[in-house]
Amino acid sequence: MVRKAVALDPGSHTTKVLALRDGKRGLEVTAFASFAAELGEEGLAATGIPLNSVVAGLAGRDMTLRYTQVPPAPDWQIRNLMALEIEDLANQSGDALSADFNLLPVVGEEVDGETVLMALAREEALDAVAAQVGAAGGSVSAHVPNCIAIYNAYLRTYPTEEEEVVCIANLGHETADIALAKGQDLLFARNLSQGGKVIDESIASAFNVSTRKAQSLKRELLDLDPASRGKFASGQAEKVTMAAGGSATMLVSAIQSSLAFCKTQTQQPDLRLDRILLCGGSSRLKGITGLLREALHCPVEIFDPFAAVDLNGLQADELEQLEANRQEAVVALGLAATVLDPSLYSLEILPESVKRRQKFLQRTVYNIAAAAVLLVVLGMMVVTGSEQVEKVDTARSAANRTRRRVLDIHDQAGVLVENNNRKRQLIEDLVTRSVGLDGTLRVLRALQDMPEDLWLDSVEIVQQQSGQARQRKPVVQVDGQGLEISGREIRTVYDGFSAALKRRPGIGTSTQSGFEIRDNQIEFAFTFDLLPDPVPVKDGEERDRERED
Repeated sequence: MVRKAVALDPGSHTTKVLALRDGKRGLEVTAFASFAAELGEEGLAATGIPLNSVVAGLAGRDMTLRYTQVPPAPDWQIRNLMALEIEDLANQSGDALSADFNLLPVVGEEVDGETVLMALAREEALDAVAAQVGAAGGSVSAHVPNCIAIYNAYLRTYPTEEEEVVCIANLGHETADIALAKGQDLLFARNLSQGGKVIDESIASAFNVSTRKAQSLKRELLDLDPASRGKFASGQAEKVTMAAGGSATMLVSAIQSSLAFCKTQTQQPDLRLDRILLCGGSSRLKGITGLLREALHCPVEIFDPFAAVDLNGLQADELEQLEANRQEAVVALGLAATVLDPSLYSLEILPESVKRRQKFLQRTVYNIAAAAVLLVVLGMMVVTGSEQVEKVDTARSAANRTRRRVLDIHDQAGVLVENNNRKRQLIEDLVTRSVGLDGTLRVLRALQDMPEDLWLDSVEIVQQQSGQARQRKPVVQVDGQGLEISGREIRTVYDGFSAALKRRPGIGTSTQSGFEIRDNQIEFAFTFDLLPDPVPVKDGEERDRERED
């Protein structure tokens, strides 16, 4: 288990680097640094923080999140399905893409199947970050979306309530990251390519000043709190607030639209926010909490996960930098926590160089093991001298034979697994087809002797759960009606037909699945199960008990 992690959050204005350790007393920040983004690798190198295996954040246009609905399926099928979708998206975009995916928890009974959250990033953007870190003497091990990072920071540091719906919003200068959670379950995650910069642009346009001057006016005069209307400190403050008001509502709309998308995604139209937690540079805007509270009708707080983290390991200058960037550093904390805690939500996009290295290790593991054996053999030759040469040669030959045998077994096992998968799929298909053709024909033949008082409305094949394993299998279902025509009581006619049908061989198990009678007219339904129930796999203890008996 990883005990230490270093996170890199390359923001539009400042870059944050945070080192985190999972100690006996919980999470401990051991180092922190921030610097102007334009300093690049020079700023990274100047931090003095070891940058090996850095986890970097992703936001804005460099990354895309997609949601895909898939039927319940084994993990290997979902992996294959996602690989095909990634390849298709790469072909459509014309760019080389790296991606990762994870399932979202099922939170509503109405949702049929699984929801897959996929994150895709252009390899060009990943390579740019890797090159910058590499120039500073480090390496990047993974990229994590900022919206996932703030969600994991929330899980690890904030007390959650089972049914409480919380929006965690990281409002940056050029981007916004939003995560919606119900209790500890992630409902929805989103990244937007707009942030507090729109307010700067509105003020600059209204007063015909530079962006830098607009930022100064924003810090000194802006007050978005609806309670301040008519109570501004000055006329200039009112003008600045009025100029920025329309742009500020875009931040409100970002949360509103995210909630609307979440309702559709989770099929929960009555979903309501219970709390909003804000972080990021734009969460410092004066009155932003009051604006969101009035617009969204729920409590709004500043999200401060560092209150639950040990900061005693920081130097005085590092602690001062962290205090100055406390709200902006939440993403970096969440990135590092994602690596440290395997119980958190994982969505890590690997750089191409890391993927190539992993494939190399996987493909050459046997060669590496053989090389290790060979090194041991060579060492023995040096120690024992010339009189042991024959024994060493014998040991080396045995090691090579073992290696070849292991490789052969590995290859044979791979072929067997692939053949078994194909045969299993073929059997499942043949079973389904057998019920659809032969099974239906046998049922229809059995119904040829139906009394003239009874007739069929429909014959169809449906899927039903069966057995202890609750597996689905096809059955034949018939629906029919009856009316007294021959002069015999219709109930007597139906009872005789039903009893004869259950004694009829060759049609599996027939079950009356519906019956209603009124005014000498009946409606009935039968289900014919032509397949045996799946036999549950017994574990080792059950097999041992059976052998003892």
